[in-house]
Amino acid sequence: MKALRSAVIFCQVIDNFGDAGVCWRLARQLAQQEKLQVTLWMDDVQVLQRLRPDVDPALTSQECDGFTLCRWDESSVPNVQVDIVIEAFGCRLPSASIASMAAMQTSPVWINLEYLSAEKWVEQSHGLPSPHPQYALTKYFYFPGFSQATGGLLKESFVDSNRIAMNNDEHHRFAFAKRLGLTLNTQSTFVSLFCYPSAPVQALLGVLETGAPVTCLIPEGVAVEQLTAYFSATPKVGMQLQRGALSCHIIPFLEPDDFDSLLAMCDLNFVRGEDSLVRAQWAAKPLIWQAYPQEQAVHMDKLQSFLDCYLNNCDADAAPTISQFARAWNEAQGDSLDWLSLQSQLNKLEFHAQKWCAQLSAQTELARGLVHFAGLHL
Repeated sequence: MKALRSAVIFCQVIDNFGDAGVCWRLARQLAQQEKLQVTLWMDDVQVLQRLRPDVDPALTSQECDGFTLCRWDESSVPNVQVDIVIEAFGCRLPSASIASMAAMQTSPVWINLEYLSAEKWVEQSHGLPSPHPQYALTKYFYFPGFSQATGGLLKESFVDSNRIAMNNDEHHRFAFAKRLGLTLNTQSTFVSLFCYPSAPVQALLGVLETGAPVTCLIPEGVAVEQLTAYFSATPKVGMQLQRGALSCHIIPFLEPDDFDSLLAMCDLNFVRGEDSLVRAQWAAKPLIWQAYPQEQAVHMDKLQSFLDCYLNNCDADAAPTISQFARAWNEAQGDSLDWLSLQSQLNKLEFHAQKWCAQLSAQTELARGLVHFAGLHL
C-alpha cells in the first residue's frame, strides 16, 4: 500500500450545516489524524462560518484547523495534483479538473463520498468502481455506514474522553452549562432540539410541558417561527421561556466541538441530517433523528432502515416506544408524540445507546479507512 501525502475535497452545500460540517470534519481528520496536506473547496463558505466563526467568507483561500479552505466558484482553478480527490455527496468536479487528473502520470484515487445511510444496499455498493466514459479514470463510491462492510463514521480521538468528562466530572459539566448561561437542575430531563422547519415543534413543546420537569436547549435560529407562535415571544439568545413543566433556553449556535459537549450533557437529543446524527451517537445518549425531507417520503424509508439498525438488540419495550416517536416526528404527526411513554424508557434507551456507541467505535474510523482504501488503489 502506497503512503499518501495529500488530498483535496470538493463540497457543494445543499443541506446547510450537515454538508459543511461533514466536509470540515473530514478535512480536519485527514489533516490532523492522517497527517495529509488537505485542501477543502467549498461553494458556500459563509455556512461554514456559522460552525467556525474565525472563517472569513471574503477570502478566496485561508488556513483552517490544519487544512487549506478555498472558496469554490466559477472562476476557481482547483489543483488536483494530489493523491486523493474526494467529491462529497455527488457534487460534480469541474471539467478542467477531470482533464487535469487524466493527464497526470499517476492519477489520483477519485472517490465519491456518499451520504450516510443504513439501507441494506449500501454494503453491496461500498467501494464499487465507476470507470469514466472518456478518460482512463475510475471513480470509487465510498459509503459511510454502521457496519464494518461500509466506510464507517467520522470520529476524532478525543471524543470518548470528552464524553466521559461531561458525564463523570461534575465540575466540567457545570462549567460547560455556565458557559451556556444555564444552572443545572438534576431533577430535570435535559433535551436538546436541532431540527428542520417541517418538524412539529409546537406539538412537541405541548407534550414536554406535561409531567416531570424538562429543560429544552435550543440553538439560536432553530424553529424560530414555531417557538414564537408557541410562547408569543421571539426567541433570542439567553432567553428562558417557561410553560408548565417545560423550560426552554435559547442558547448560542455552537461550534462543532461544543455541540458535541451539549449532546453528551443532555438526556435526549433531537438531531437532523447527517453530521448531528453521527455526533449524537458518539454522545451515547438516546436520540430522535429527523431525516432530510425528500419527495414521495423517501426519507421515511431511510429513517426506518436506521431505526432497524440502531434498535437491534434494544429492550423490547423501549425500542417500539422510541421508534414510534421518531416516525411521528418525521411525519409531522404531532398528535402521535407520546412523550410520557418515551420519558419512562430513557434509562433503558441510554443503556442501549452506550452499547451502540461501543459497537460503532469498534469499526474502522471513516477517515482512516478512506486513506487505507485510497492507498490500496493508488
